[in-house]
Amino acid sequence: MPVITFFQTKGGTGKTTSAFLLAELLSRGNSVTVIDADPNHPFAEWKRDGGEGERFEIITEPDVDKVPAAIAEASGRSAFVIVDTEGSANQTAGRAASMSDLVIVTSTGTPLDQKHAAKAIKFVMGVGKGIGKTIPVRVLMTRQKAVGQSRTVKAAIETMKKHGVEVFDSQLIERDAFAALFGYTTLLFDLDPAKVNAPDKAYFNARVFANQVLQALGAQKPGETPSKAQEAA
Repeated sequence: MPVITFFQTKGGTGKTTSAFLLAELLSRGNSVTVIDADPNHPFAEWKRDGGEGERFEIITEPDVDKVPAAIAEASGRSAFVIVDTEGSANQTAGRAASMSDLVIVTSTGTPLDQKHAAKAIKFVMGVGKGIGKTIPVRVLMTRQKAVGQSRTVKAAIETMKKHGVEVFDSQLIERDAFAALFGYTTLLFDLDPAKVNAPDKAYFNARVFANQVLQALGAQKPGETPSKAQEAA
């Protein structure tokens, strides 16, 4: 089953939030296991702080040597495996990337984020070269403005595409609902509409992102009828 790894060498890019959203959306119609390999264990912390109702399994794995086995075991029983790695180009990230069908690198588009995104992509490509495998990588632009796009972000996207880097068409907008996932320790679709602004727009944004991930995995080609998994998302 597909393994999707979220990776960045810099914090503050929405890596874990993006992984959480994808896990929630995909688990609405599929079995999903999350390998919480970030030393901060944000998924486990979300659960420990009162998070509940999730349909995805959370496995906390702090031992780098056991990450591959955890991924392999989860792949044998879940439709999707999502790995949230540490914000560092280390052994955990390398081993997760080597087993991935897709690596998602998050970036807000700022020059510093782009520098680290380039570092992350280069790292994944190096891992692939070392094992004789092309590891698909896509960049997800996160924490974007709801209206308009800065010249900096536009330039960043153009530069990546010019160098052959795949970038998701969909972007995650900076929304109260996304920040509230860990603030209120809740699922996106369980949020109290009275506590956040425009939750319906957040739902739509997350669905589009999840569908584009499925497309990137080859689950659906443009123009085809949505699969059961995508309808659930």
